[in-house]
Amino acid sequence: MQIKTLRRWNNALHRDIGYLCVGMTLIYAISGIVLNHFKAGDFQHPDYGKSYTNLKVALPKDGKIDQAYVWSVLDQIKERDHYKSYITGEGYLQIFLTKGFIYLDLSTGEAQMEKKTTRYVIREMNMLHYNNLKKFYTWFSDFFAAGLITLAITGLFILRGKNGIIGRGAWLTAIGILIPALYLIFGT
Repeated sequence: MQIKTLRRWNNALHRDIGYLCVGMTLIYAISGIVLNHFKAGDFQHPDYGKSYTNLKVALPKDGKIDQAYVWSVLDQIKERDHYKSYITGEGYLQIFLTKGFIYLDLSTGEAQMEKKTTRYVIREMNMLHYNNLKKFYTWFSDFFAAGLITLAITGLFILRGKNGIIGRGAWLTAIGILIPALYLIFGT
């Protein structure tokens, strides 16, 4: 086979596999960024965020903390539909909601509500990235990984001359290999 024919097949293979892999590449890249920053402490959790609201609620007139009082607190802050349970202790009441909780200081009536908000698109991307799914998806991920390997190899031979693998491309490829290798040797 001639070099020209090989180059044409290489470029076509690179192009077509690139089109097939673009969706998953974006999913893995975006969720990878989120997961990297979660590990670094920029996010409390990659799949959901938390919001906090400071509140002031009326204390029970008779000092009795029971289900009726819990309902009255939930009615004051319009969270009755999200109620799960409650606990009480020395000077506090904690009311659990479907996506969060309310912590109430029984001496002051000051409360703080913590609510979780799901990062819907990011959560689904992370599910794909974690690969907690069925066996079919594992096979799909393996084919995607093989596609990325093919893209990396065919990409080396797209350009010719001084910008190709025997010129500038060789230096950039070496840098791309050297950085992770140096990190593995010296980093943490």
